[in-house]
Amino acid sequence: MYESLLLNVSKYAASDKTSPIENFVTEAFAWLLKNDEEARNAILKLVRSKGSKQDIDRSNSSDDFDISTQMNFNGKYPDMVWQDNANAWTLIFEHKVWSELHHNQLNNYREYAETHFPRYELVLITARSTQHRQDPDVALCWYDIAESLRQLKGESEKAAWLRDEFIALLEGNGLLNITPIDPLSLHYYKAAKKIDEQLLNICQEVTNEKWPLEDSLGFKKQTSLRKKEGRVGFYISQHLGNDKLAWRPGIFSGFLLEGWDLIADDLLEKGPVACLIFSFDKALHSISKTSSIYKDLVNELESNDEIAQLWTVHDRSLRAKFNPWHPLIITANLSDLFETCNSIDQQIQRYSDEIERLQRVLISCPAFARLCESLKLPIHETD
Repeated sequence: MYESLLLNVSKYAASDKTSPIENFVTEAFAWLLKNDEEARNAILKLVRSKGSKQDIDRSNSSDDFDISTQMNFNGKYPDMVWQDNANAWTLIFEHKVWSELHHNQLNNYREYAETHFPRYELVLITARSTQHRQDPDVALCWYDIAESLRQLKGESEKAAWLRDEFIALLEGNGLLNITPIDPLSLHYYKAAKKIDEQLLNICQEVTNEKWPLEDSLGFKKQTSLRKKEGRVGFYISQHLGNDKLAWRPGIFSGFLLEGWDLIADDLLEKGPVACLIFSFDKALHSISKTSSIYKDLVNELESNDEIAQLWTVHDRSLRAKFNPWHPLIITANLSDLFETCNSIDQQIQRYSDEIERLQRVLISCPAFARLCESLKLPIHETD
């Protein structure tokens, strides 16, 4: 029966409360080895190069093998067990991401293996070599596994996809490309920690100013400063009556400090950015894909020379993964924004001037007025 990677991975999604990432990685690794002969042989070669038991022939995997996850060792459950039935050897895997081994964990597996497997090895795979404890027969890190897979040059598109997917899973969970601390960066640690506070102070200074968007096209400013979800700033949103403000759209002005909520880490390669973010209520999440007016607005903003002097327009809906609450983001690098500023007062004034200029350009776009008018119509909200 065909074994689905997503099915295997999902087995722990709802039930596991301790180390779901470790189980995700385990299921994906097992699925890869079951379905990719070249990957199996590459991992065996890696294990052989690190192993301590030379009596085990691991030169290649036979076609008669079993790879199981969470096998019961008298109430103990190693992450993965690889048994070669033709060559009569067994590899017992324990996988760790950021957690440590439990007390006597490998010895418990060894006691069971001594009476059930004539030839076996205990293989420990962790995020860091500093997690290598309890004397496994083979000790590896996840980046060792990734490097072995990357060296394969098979012509099969399916096999390449399987390997790329698994390597992406490792990378996405921070198990690859871990850079050491730069000693020079430590000199700027205290100064860097103050940046978030300083950007918050700038927003506090300018929030109560009168902005071009206010009272334009039915927009009102929210009174409270917003500091959550990796950004700090204020919203000016459509006023629908009865003191209700709605994201039809909402316009956020401020600073983007972290990209996790917006799925926008790629915008922060040079650090925090000044931003203007378009936000839409849930019932409008399809607008970035279906509305010709939205597309007209993006085109008008992207072609505006005044915006291009400092700002960059990002239509996130063009990406495979984006946050539909916030599909359109306009950013400016802080190094460019504050390049000529020599004091905090100058930075506050510079930020205020640029956000005001950006809002005026936005108001001047014909598609913006058309979009706002179209979104005032009643919309059926669904949960």
